[in-house]
Amino acid sequence: MGKMRLYFDEMMPRPVANELIQRGHEVTMAVDVGMEEQPDPLHLAYATERELILVTQDKPFAGIASKRTDHSGVLCWNGAQNDLGGQIRALSDFAETHTPESVAGQVFWLK
Repeated sequence: MGKMRLYFDEMMPRPVANELIQRGHEVTMAVDVGMEEQPDPLHLAYATERELILVTQDKPFAGIASKRTDHSGVLCWNGAQNDLGGQIRALSDFAETHTPESVAGQVFWLK
C-alpha cells in the first residue's frame, strides 16, 4: 500500500504537521517550500505535480476543487480551527486507512 504524502497549505498549523511527522507521516508545509501567499490553484498544482495530497481549512477552495478530478486529492478540515488534537487524529487515521490512489481526484471533509 502506498504511503500518503501530505502538503499543508498556509492555513494548516505547524504543530499538527510536526506531530504527524513524529508518527511517521510525510508532511510538506507550504511555508517551507516558498509557497506562502500563493493563490489556491497554485497550491493545488504544486501538490499535484509532486503527488502530494493537499490539506487545507479553506472550505470555499475545497468546494471548487471538488468540481475537478485532475489532482492528487484534497483533505479539508471541517472542524474547529483550534482543535489541533482533532486534526492530528483525523489526518493520522485517514492516512492509515486510505491509499494515495484511493484519494486521487477527490475531496474529503474531515472533522
